[in-house]
Amino acid sequence: MRGTTRMRLAFLYRRLAREGGTEGDFYRTVAELARRGHDVHVFCADVRATAPPGVSARRVPVVHAGRLARLLSFAWAAPRMAAIAGPWDVVVGFGRTSRQDLIRCGGGTHRAYLETMRASGARGSRLGPYHRAVLALEARQYRPGNFRRALAVSGRVKKEIVSDYAVSPELIRISYNGVDSVRFDVTRRPVLGQAVRGRFGLPADARLVLSVGSGFRRKGVDTLMRLWSDDPPTDAWLMVVGADERIGAYRRAVTRPPLSKRVVVTGPQVGVEEFYAAADAVVVASLQEAFGNVVLEALAAGLPVVTSTRVGAAELLTGCLRDLLVDDPRDVEALRGRLGLALGARWGDFSREARRVAEEHPWSGHFAEFESLLEETAAAR
Repeated sequence: MRGTTRMRLAFLYRRLAREGGTEGDFYRTVAELARRGHDVHVFCADVRATAPPGVSARRVPVVHAGRLARLLSFAWAAPRMAAIAGPWDVVVGFGRTSRQDLIRCGGGTHRAYLETMRASGARGSRLGPYHRAVLALEARQYRPGNFRRALAVSGRVKKEIVSDYAVSPELIRISYNGVDSVRFDVTRRPVLGQAVRGRFGLPADARLVLSVGSGFRRKGVDTLMRLWSDDPPTDAWLMVVGADERIGAYRRAVTRPPLSKRVVVTGPQVGVEEFYAAADAVVVASLQEAFGNVVLEALAAGLPVVTSTRVGAAELLTGCLRDLLVDDPRDVEALRGRLGLALGARWGDFSREARRVAEEHPWSGHFAEFESLLEETAAAR
């Protein structure tokens, strides 16, 4: 323990898994808090990984009759199970649950997400029963008496919570995610990078732009496909790494001109650090991104990142890296221009600044802030 009081903590989240965005953050968080000496218990409906050392995992029974039933049954059952197993110093809701002491908001508000996706014309953003239920749960989460403190992973997320649910800003702490600078070490590029290029048939000297993330519509892959279909950066390939329910259609599209021999769609991959090592730049064209671990991972790998002001992690970009930002991730011309800049003569400057920024945001700093907020929340009981 680092001068802190040992706490008994309950974490509520639907899935215990090592991989994935929020899933990975959840697993990493409970593992580190247990390592720091706290008594950590997780309440999950879907247990896909062995609990980290020192963490007790409890399975929450849910109704398996579609995603709406799963959502609502977990939202109510998890807090009840935790209450029975208590008392706790802090109950942490990592997702959408009806009651908790601390809300960790890693995805922004659902209300803001729906507005963004509707504006983009995305399918599946119609306000049907599932989305109405999520909005109702979210409103309940932020109702006075149903939480004590909230953690937002970016300033953008904090603004959404304050705007959408009239929460006092004093109750919300911003804590940016961290990055493992050893895993994404820039010195590994020569070995790991060439192996990936060889595996997918990319020329060794081609300039490679990488897009990483699942859910291609939200991640802006359609915009990138249009860019590479019309007029991509000179001699640049695009590699898309991640999962999507329509991945077959994307894979078929890149087998035909004009995308053939320009774009590769790999599907989900283990060892994503190898793909950063193969790349010359990363593009994050997400329509909505509360934080975006990809940004920090790319910076740790010494890569210029072309992204937009709609991405939470863009708040961390400093110096020359801000020259690579666009306002609208759907602006194909702006993306083309920033990618050309990222791949040009200033690449070395961008790479050095990227690594410097990443080294300022280790996971240890995030967990120290999280631990401090847990103590504050416990004291507020």
